[in-house]
Amino acid sequence: MDVLTHIKEEHDEFRELMKEIESAKGKKKKDLFRDLYAKLHGHHEAEEKVVFPLVLEEVKKEDKEVVREMIEEHTLGQYQFKVVEKTEVDDETWDAKFMVLKEVLEHHMEEEEKEFIALAKKVIPKEKREELLEEFESVLEKKKKEKEKQLK
Repeated sequence: MDVLTHIKEEHDEFRELMKEIESAKGKKKKDLFRDLYAKLHGHHEAEEKVVFPLVLEEVKKEDKEVVREMIEEHTLGQYQFKVVEKTEVDDETWDAKFMVLKEVLEHHMEEEEKEFIALAKKVIPKEKREELLEEFESVLEKKKKEKEKQLK
């Protein structure tokens, strides 16, 4: 498997987890949310440290904006994660805040899958994409665990 296929598989996992969060209640909802938060934090950090810089290095000027937009959308998502995390799960605004986060994440994943992954496939040879998977997973796990500790 290569890193781009892995990214897409994780996106599918995130979509399923968001559905579970929407239907959960109370502590279960908060626990699922924190799981999503930690996983996505690790995922975004791994993309930004392992995949994005390599693509930025290889693409032409106009395509650099695609990568920069992905990074900015990560920042936007991170902000909204913090907003939801600071809100008590039984607060009447929690679901609305989560829906805003979900919309940001769904938009981002869709663009990443359609634009960024297509671009990355053009500039990163398949062998290199396969090699990157181990480094990606290493960064992902480290950053996920750091976020899990913060959320306890």
